[in-house]
Amino acid sequence: MFRKIITVPAAFCACLTLNVAPAGAQDAQSGEDAFSFKDRLTQDWGGVRRTLAEHGVDFQLTDQNEFWAIPVGGSQPSNNYIGVTTGQLSLDLGRLTHLPLGTLGISGVDIRGHPFSNQPLYVFNQVSGIEADINLRLYEVWYGQTFDHDRLDLRVGKLDLSHDFMGSDGAQQFMNASFSWPMVPDNNLYDQGPAAPLGTPALRLKYALSHDWTVLAAVADDNPIGASFLNEADPWNQNQDPSGTRFHFGTGALMFLEAQYHTKLWGRDGTYKLGGYGDTGRFPDQADSSVRHKGNWTLYAVADQELASLSGAQTLAGFVRATWAPPANRNQIANAVDAGLVLNAPFQRADDVLALGFGYGEASPVLRRAERRAGTLAQHAEYHLELTYQFQATRWLLIQPDLQGMLSPSGGVLDTAGRRVKDEAIFGLHSSVSF
Repeated sequence: MFRKIITVPAAFCACLTLNVAPAGAQDAQSGEDAFSFKDRLTQDWGGVRRTLAEHGVDFQLTDQNEFWAIPVGGSQPSNNYIGVTTGQLSLDLGRLTHLPLGTLGISGVDIRGHPFSNQPLYVFNQVSGIEADINLRLYEVWYGQTFDHDRLDLRVGKLDLSHDFMGSDGAQQFMNASFSWPMVPDNNLYDQGPAAPLGTPALRLKYALSHDWTVLAAVADDNPIGASFLNEADPWNQNQDPSGTRFHFGTGALMFLEAQYHTKLWGRDGTYKLGGYGDTGRFPDQADSSVRHKGNWTLYAVADQELASLSGAQTLAGFVRATWAPPANRNQIANAVDAGLVLNAPFQRADDVLALGFGYGEASPVLRRAERRAGTLAQHAEYHLELTYQFQATRWLLIQPDLQGMLSPSGGVLDTAGRRVKDEAIFGLHSSVSF
């Protein structure tokens, strides 16, 4: 019986925070204003980092560590450690060569600890966005350039497409991986899709039609690792390409299209997205894994909206995202929804965030019927709750305590001992240091 309880982390990328003055404006600003490294522990390396940045070279190292305790539920109580160090190098070729060129970026990750969401938790969606197989691997390598007065943004290379598609700003505050990269592509695509720590050969276009409307499109290889869809010995498949240096083009094409509308409702900022993806590859049937189906597709909608301004700097925002995968015979997750509320500047701490989120994912009805016919426990829907607080201890250090609850893990499954996996209470502590 086909059952794929595997997901992908999507929070590895350490964002570049270099503040670069617009072209032509730098002479009017002091160097202190043009380049700032106050949000990095090692700051400007005695002036060396500033000099490099003035010539278009920037390097950033971010280290994330997490400790997790599962005292209740799952197949057994457990304590777990996971961590990842991400290095990113960005080269502004225009500054380096004084030619009309774009930016070259390359990044890699060093992943530590042991994944625990498959066992002992048996969940559809990973508890953490940095949970992955232990590897030192290439993450992304790309070239990007803008055209038409910066309205057209092109990027080509080995890309993590979760940076551009299906994303919600509000959802990024949470630690559960499904808020960063939704449960539907995570469980239904090859290697859980082009999301961290995996990049895939891709071409991505972003075009600003107007101040309010933006359109994004991408075409990519649909199999970041290049391995088979099912792998009992290595279900995440990441160890099939541990260095991340394989550039695969043999399974099929994955195509994304998304429209974004930026507006104000009742005087408050909001962003609304509608999109979908299609995949030309072949996918195993949910009732009989020896049968393959050609092609797959999914639709999604995302809404991020500021809801209220409270006392002082506090603001309350909300988000909701829904995904549908209509071909039920080839998708383990038929549909999923996640939503939440985000309070910015709680306790009047301008850089802190308090957030409450909810989500669920429903198993394919084809899979459910097949399990009933086989006399096994039929999977329905999995639900998850999360309460999290981002404490910005310093500009370069983030500490985030986290509480999650998993209800009906994987919609109802048995562990390796034949016992039904119980609902789970999960406590976590995350730290992130930017060097």
